[in-house]
Amino acid sequence: MDIQQVLLNLIVFTLPIISVAYTVVGIRLFKQKVEGRFNSFSLFMFAAAIYAFGYFLALNSLDNDLFLIFRSFEYLGVVFIPTFGMLFVSGLTKNKLPSYTKAAVAAISSLLWLVYITNPIHHWTYNSIELIRIQGFSVAHTSKNLGYYLILIYYAVFLLFSTIALFKAFSKTNTVSLKRNYKILALLMQVSWIAVLVIILGFDKYLDPTPIVILFIATLIGFIEVKNDIFELEINRWKNNFSNIGEVAFLMNNDQEIVCANSKAKEFLKGKDIKDTINSLDQEIFIRTPVKVTINNDIRWFYINKNDFDLKRKLTSYILVDVSKRSQIEDALKESEERHRLLITQMSQGLAVHKVVIDKSGKVVDYIFLDVNESYERLTGLKRENIIGKSVLSVLPRTETYWIEKYGQVAMTGEPVHFENYSIELDKCFEVIAYSPRFKEFAIIISDISERKRAEEEISYLSYHDYLTGLYNRRFYEAELARLDTPFNLPITLIMADVNGLKLINDSFGHTMGDELLKKAAELISSACPKRNVVARLGGDEFIVILPQTDIFQAVEVMNHLKTTISNEKIGAFAVSISFGCETKEYAEQDIQEIYKRAEDDMYRHKLFESASIKSKTIDLIMNTLYEKSSREVLHSKRVGELCILIAKEMNFEKDDINQIGIAGLMHDIGKMGIDEKILNKEGELNDDEWIEIQRHPEIGYRILSASNEFSEMSKHVLEHHERWDGTGYPKKLIGAEASIQARIIGVADAYDAMTCDRSYRQGLSEEEAINEIRRCSGKQFDPEIARVLTEKVLKKNTK
Repeated sequence: MDIQQVLLNLIVFTLPIISVAYTVVGIRLFKQKVEGRFNSFSLFMFAAAIYAFGYFLALNSLDNDLFLIFRSFEYLGVVFIPTFGMLFVSGLTKNKLPSYTKAAVAAISSLLWLVYITNPIHHWTYNSIELIRIQGFSVAHTSKNLGYYLILIYYAVFLLFSTIALFKAFSKTNTVSLKRNYKILALLMQVSWIAVLVIILGFDKYLDPTPIVILFIATLIGFIEVKNDIFELEINRWKNNFSNIGEVAFLMNNDQEIVCANSKAKEFLKGKDIKDTINSLDQEIFIRTPVKVTINNDIRWFYINKNDFDLKRKLTSYILVDVSKRSQIEDALKESEERHRLLITQMSQGLAVHKVVIDKSGKVVDYIFLDVNESYERLTGLKRENIIGKSVLSVLPRTETYWIEKYGQVAMTGEPVHFENYSIELDKCFEVIAYSPRFKEFAIIISDISERKRAEEEISYLSYHDYLTGLYNRRFYEAELARLDTPFNLPITLIMADVNGLKLINDSFGHTMGDELLKKAAELISSACPKRNVVARLGGDEFIVILPQTDIFQAVEVMNHLKTTISNEKIGAFAVSISFGCETKEYAEQDIQEIYKRAEDDMYRHKLFESASIKSKTIDLIMNTLYEKSSREVLHSKRVGELCILIAKEMNFEKDDINQIGIAGLMHDIGKMGIDEKILNKEGELNDDEWIEIQRHPEIGYRILSASNEFSEMSKHVLEHHERWDGTGYPKKLIGAEASIQARIIGVADAYDAMTCDRSYRQGLSEEEAINEIRRCSGKQFDPEIARVLTEKVLKKNTK
């Protein structure tokens, strides 16, 4: 048997199949992989396919020229097989080659191929080529040159590089499967040395081992890589599944190596011995009961699901369900439910859920209570057990249609609403938020805003009403005057009113009495005016009435009616006195503010005549009231007044001045009207605070008397009657003659009477003792001249 012929036939018939197989494998891996090493292997397969197909074409060439063309194509695969092989091995062993190294090996392959294709001219690769036809195939007998041995050296470099890289990777990795792959590839590479030795020793002229070795090694490497690639695709599918599980999940191979694990599994396995962990998980008890595992110092419990599959590779999947987290979630869910329950039951707003009742026409006519919280019971007064399952019209028969229609719209459309409304049945005002949790149902959140509404109404009322009298205030008056000031309302009359003696009453009897007077005046004016007119308090003691479509004659009738109504009215012992004035706007071009000014002037003209007499009457009333408060003050005031008259006569005062100082002496303590009655009638000595209060009476007396023209001049004497000659008196600390002589006379008379009168805490001085005291204080407390007149003339004459 001709072995060469057999091998030749075998090679020729299998080369096309091998070439196609290499191409398919290369394309498949190139499309499926994105990492550099797999792309290099795909290129390695393409180079092997080019070599196989070129070799096939060369064997079938009919002449030397065609043979050389096909051999050039064949050698394109030959020179690039070691280039892509080195790139493949470097990627496989994770020894990344620099870019310049990759460029260098690519350049070497390109140069070697150029060396070959220039062979017909320069004979660098072969010295001679003789084409022999054997059984119809072309076989070349060659005499080798330098270029051929350069290619052989390049292959030797490839084999050395691959062997060293694979053995280094084998020694470094701890993964059994990787060690196995590295070892198989390294051993396969060593087969290529056989072809190198055969060529070096010259035995290739009998049998060329190069195509057999190249095709054999490329086929085995391709088979291994395809097998590994299919396995990796399966692992990727596991990775995708594991990443979506959300529990600890990993895949083991037969060597008890983790070939696939999700992030939770990596955390679970971190720092653990894999074999011990797997042995623990494989125990029968752990399959049926939770496993206790510590992860990052945190104790966790897992249920184990284990599955064996793919008997050839013996892969095992482990899925660990974290039941501790589930328990925490359940606890958190319970806590959340309890928190939401408390949120609903303890919320200050009322919450109720209802279902609407619909008639045959589809109209919402009622709604049923489904559930309510405690706050709803508190806000409405309706008890849960009495309303659940019942309709609102059976519970609250007078419920307005407004509520049913509003809630029905929410339940049927799903559109939420927010509004405020008053419930006649519950007599409360509510703020309501209504929404629909499902079709034909609605929930409401209610807040009782009755107090807020009342406060808002009160604020609104106070915005336009006087807080004391209840009449409209100046703000409303001005707005209303502007509104009414139109030709349609002509003629418009304004009536001004001013309460007489208010300041006098405030100073004498306090602001409480003054407020009562103002309220009485407001009541009288308001009741006496036609209802359609505006009555307002402008401030202080002034009031105004707006009379639209009222001429001056009608206005005078209104004023006369007002005066008649007021004439017999009193506040306690005080007669109510009000001065009026009016003016009418008859033409549109007249300024309403000018009308107001004229009405005010008219009122003040009347006040000049009416106020003086009322003030005099009021002062008389004040004195009488003071005397009623303290009987001691009656006698004291009369004695002081008589002494003042006697001193004035001795000092040769005019008759009118004598009468005036007598009245001033009589009224010198009128300011005590504003002092608390308890202090005035106190039996014992006054304390510091009470004494300070007593010292206010000269100023109070001054304010009372100065309010009346009749008494305004003597008001100054009353103010200064407690000043001292040396300037240590009160309230102004006047020195010597800075105080009026009338005030100095009143001061001496007042002091003498006070010394000689008995008090509850002391007995009065005798006349002689009092005279000595007056003389002792002469020039200090008292005017020396007035003191001398009193002691040497007035008292001596009275003694005689």
